[in-house]
Amino acid sequence: MKSSLIVLLSLLLAVPGLGQDSAQPELQLHSWDVFTKQSEQDTSQTDVVFIDLLSGEQSTFSASGERFTLAADGVLFFDIAERQVKLGKADGVIRDHPFINLRDESHRVDWAVSDDKEWIVWTISRQVEDGQWITATWLADAAGAEIRELLVYGPRDGIQLRPIGFGEDPSEIFMEVMALGSAGSGIYVRRTGLFALELVDDELVTRALPGDQTCLCAVGFRANLMLRLAPNRASNGLDVEVYDLDSGESQTFPALSRGNYSEAGNILISADGKQAVYALSQVSESPGEIDDIRSVLVHVDIENGRQQIASGPVEGPLRPLSFSEHNRAALVTAEQSGGTIKVELEDGRLVKAAEAIYLGRIGEH
Repeated sequence: MKSSLIVLLSLLLAVPGLGQDSAQPELQLHSWDVFTKQSEQDTSQTDVVFIDLLSGEQSTFSASGERFTLAADGVLFFDIAERQVKLGKADGVIRDHPFINLRDESHRVDWAVSDDKEWIVWTISRQVEDGQWITATWLADAAGAEIRELLVYGPRDGIQLRPIGFGEDPSEIFMEVMALGSAGSGIYVRRTGLFALELVDDELVTRALPGDQTCLCAVGFRANLMLRLAPNRASNGLDVEVYDLDSGESQTFPALSRGNYSEAGNILISADGKQAVYALSQVSESPGEIDDIRSVLVHVDIENGRQQIASGPVEGPLRPLSFSEHNRAALVTAEQSGGTIKVELEDGRLVKAAEAIYLGRIGEH
């Protein structure tokens, strides 16, 4: 464990701007940088590591879980064994989530947390006697003081709702109409049937999001932008469509020549809406052999209307985690190795940053 601590601390020291801007120690008393890594004792378990920004001390909890997500005061995840949503905190204790609870008839739970971690939206789907699906959508503040059921959808045959994220105002929520079995076989998540839920004067309003909603495409949201990777059959590439959800304006950046790099996704947009990155992968299939995946990071300069390859090939799928160094670099995880890599966007230099995956920063500032 000591060697792991050294590696993680070296990441904090070596990567400027990893979390947020530096602050005086007294403002960091209850702040932690959070990482995940495969447990060395049990490979079926994930270790979640909290590093105190003031003292450098670390605490860890281990869980058989998935979808680890930063919340206001800990890490939210789905416990596979118990089929319940859990919350792990920096004290190392795993608790049942205080207000997201599955019942015996519940089939699936999905959630999204606002950028400021002050709000969470979640859906719970269940199947009724005739085989159709009903999805309930809920919204709550981080403390659970305000909990509201927004929408009950269904019963519908083979269709569920899932939350994707929030707009700049947490009263606006982006959702997906998910036809079961329609996600495709690619290595990255693709979405279709997108719409927004919005609370206006305490009334719920729904509206379709712009663009071709029949496109099963990789999509990203942030800074009130929607970015979609749309197939361009003429160039056999992926155009980048950028939609301003406030003004309704849109722009399209021409597809890159991608050769046999045919899978793309995991879009991350910077907080100021000026930059984005996504993963572009080559998947080779040979009879009797494990799929060989090689990936590059693509940098989208939204402000200047262009995109370009920003890194050399890395083994396995890539997942961008955050921007750093005033958007001059991106932190990504190579999912095959489970570590964190820093990609310097101007020159494409790759720097191994940590043996663990950086989730982000939580706590009071």
